[in-house]
Amino acid sequence: MQHERLHVKHRGHEAMHAEMVLILIATLVVAQIVLVQWKQRHCRSYNYYNMGGMPSRNLSDDVCAVCGQKIFVDVDEEGVIEDTYQLSCNHIFHEFCIRGWCIVGKKQTCPYCNEKVDLKRMMNNPWERTHVLYGQLLDWLRYLVAWQPIIIGIVHGINFSLGLE
Repeated sequence: MQHERLHVKHRGHEAMHAEMVLILIATLVVAQIVLVQWKQRHCRSYNYYNMGGMPSRNLSDDVCAVCGQKIFVDVDEEGVIEDTYQLSCNHIFHEFCIRGWCIVGKKQTCPYCNEKVDLKRMMNNPWERTHVLYGQLLDWLRYLVAWQPIIIGIVHGINFSLGLE
């Protein structure tokens, strides 16, 4: 009898749980879109430094601005160990250094003059574009983890305002 009363009392909770899950998923999607748009429009808020606080350095033609090591291979030559890459701003870097700066470091600007780097021109091989896609996927995951307490709070607020338990 007591078990039957419990079922009667909680009748319809399946639909309520489904609503709560849909609210959670919708809030996560909206939050991700808002965070990505915020990063695109207000990218300076994602930098951990200010430009006035960065030490200045002089870039010579034979030194990579990312690693600070000497560049031994010209842009037009094919290197044995490492190739060089010239950006549209004419600054020259080790190919692996500038790829790491752009893909792993998530900075799509020249390390020296902050001009925008054209990743499509840099990655002419279609297999290399998966690295950028994987990096974007990891960014979404980082945003989800970093903003999870706020997102969960919003979901709880929505559920409470709709009277969902």
